[in-house]
Amino acid sequence: MMIERNCKMNNRYQLFIDGIWRKGSEGTWMPVINPATEEAFAEVSWGTPDDASLAIGAAEDALSGEWAAWNPTRRGRFLFAVAASIRRNIAELAELFSMEHGKPPHQATGELEDAARYLEYFGGWADKLTGMTIDLGQGQLDYVLREPLGVTVHIAPWNYPLDIFCRSVGPALAAGNTCVVKPSREISVVTLALARLFEEEGIPAGVLNVIPGPGTVLGKVLTEDPRVRGIIFTGSVATGRTVLQSAAIHITPVVSMELGGKAPSLVFVKDASELDGPVGGAVGALAWNAGQSCGQRARWYVRRDLYEPFLEKLAPRVRSLRVGPYTQLGGVDLGPLVSKKHYENVMNYIRIGKEEGARLIAGGGRPESLGEKGYFVAPTVFADCNNSMRIVREEIFGPVITVIPVDSLDEALTLANDNMFGLSSEIWTSDVTIAHSVASRLDVGHVTINGSAAFGFEVPFGGVKLSGLGREGGPEAILAYTRLKNVWVNLK
Repeated sequence: MMIERNCKMNNRYQLFIDGIWRKGSEGTWMPVINPATEEAFAEVSWGTPDDASLAIGAAEDALSGEWAAWNPTRRGRFLFAVAASIRRNIAELAELFSMEHGKPPHQATGELEDAARYLEYFGGWADKLTGMTIDLGQGQLDYVLREPLGVTVHIAPWNYPLDIFCRSVGPALAAGNTCVVKPSREISVVTLALARLFEEEGIPAGVLNVIPGPGTVLGKVLTEDPRVRGIIFTGSVATGRTVLQSAAIHITPVVSMELGGKAPSLVFVKDASELDGPVGGAVGALAWNAGQSCGQRARWYVRRDLYEPFLEKLAPRVRSLRVGPYTQLGGVDLGPLVSKKHYENVMNYIRIGKEEGARLIAGGGRPESLGEKGYFVAPTVFADCNNSMRIVREEIFGPVITVIPVDSLDEALTLANDNMFGLSSEIWTSDVTIAHSVASRLDVGHVTINGSAAFGFEVPFGGVKLSGLGREGGPEAILAYTRLKNVWVNLK
């Protein structure tokens, strides 16, 4: 693949509908901003309600077209072929990704590898979906078919656009569905570049459609159309409520909905000699994707005898993190935030943390060495926090964490569960009994012990409470993109 355009300002990215690249019906073009420089490097065509309706119609027609003749083995092999294409083009895609999103190259490359792995994992499941027969006695036959849902709508976020694209489009296609994808208004160019790989590998027209544009314009059409048989959404709680209301009009199944998170991490290692692991975890929570992750370990509950040693080890590690554009010589640990609006929101939370009386031990503003251009925020750690503070309770979605001392495991668990979100969590301990006890008592959908991993592919990931519903990853995910039909036959 050629990343056409070679990143020049005259590059224009179009919608992908019914196998054709086309501009939006109203001819609106929006600049694509590099968050490290605040300069436009391309333009993207924005779709309209008419374009969204056209895409849904194309996806519906494709269900009875060439796609219907693709057996499960062929669908699986196709997903493997796209995964291989991602790897062949990973350098070009990663550069475009870093330019549009701000991710350092190693993080952009890592997400592209994750995207490929999702396609391989679900490609492997394509020919393993089965029905069943049920013994109802002599003279009758009863069997159960597992069928695709039909047209599925995927509303993707900006923080992990390619990872989340493939973790839902992968199982949807493996199960025989068709897809209409609306990428985030902030990040759409690299998603369109990914869609081109599907086209180049021969996906039939209408099976995959990608429509950039604002959710306020496209979301209502995509989620209220009666031809849509499944909705997958990742985004804010407020928008999630709107999606659910729209889905209720035609009782459209919501396959999965991943909303916010405010993950706690409980530090209960034996003594200060075992703090390197949790300190490294806290540093990673700040650096990876610049903290723009629903599963970010943002609340750190540290046993009181470990509290000051933890902070003493953490502060210099955080201050040594390299912040800058992806082109910076020597590399960077974290890049800019995705947009000016989000940058201003995170900076406002830092101001709130200071006003609430939290002790700032690292960061607290913009890195002085980077000048005025770019949406850069210094990795920030607030200590001496409590659960009544907004910086502890609300999702900041940036390179900011809070640290709270606790006197017992019961106190830590009570505080950890005292939040409207329930996506992910973590416990650091060398005591196996404590580890499993804590895992069973945390009111979340995903728990990690002595590290932060297992967020996808083979395992289910999703939340409880206001963090959403459904699961992505693992066998359960592909089953959610199917429906059951029972057939009874009178043999008498």
